[in-house]
Amino acid sequence: MPRSSAEKGLPLPVRQTLRDLGQLIAAGRKEKGFTQAELARRVGVGRMTVVRMEKGAPEVGVGYYLTAAWILGLPVLAWTDFAGLRAETATAEYLKQIHRRLPVRVRVPTEPVDDDF
Repeated sequence: MPRSSAEKGLPLPVRQTLRDLGQLIAAGRKEKGFTQAELARRVGVGRMTVVRMEKGAPEVGVGYYLTAAWILGLPVLAWTDFAGLRAETATAEYLKQIHRRLPVRVRVPTEPVDDDF
């Protein structure tokens, strides 16, 4: 199947994840008894966006994918639940250390930066 121009630059695992997410959204929609038009109305997009989403199209904004997943009650949102990271875990501590090292703001360098690696 020919790939879209947006899909060409994506690594294979990312393309596959989008297709998997699209299939999950399609299955969730059918399980809830929603038509594509009904899901589109609830998400706030056109029906063709839902069609593209169910195919895993990368040009559909991630916000729309996540909104559809939330509306359908899909478990894909579990990875966005950072409440567990507030507990004293190694990951939480690592994130705190990173945050402490970050500057408050990023400024334009006063001298040229050599970004040739």
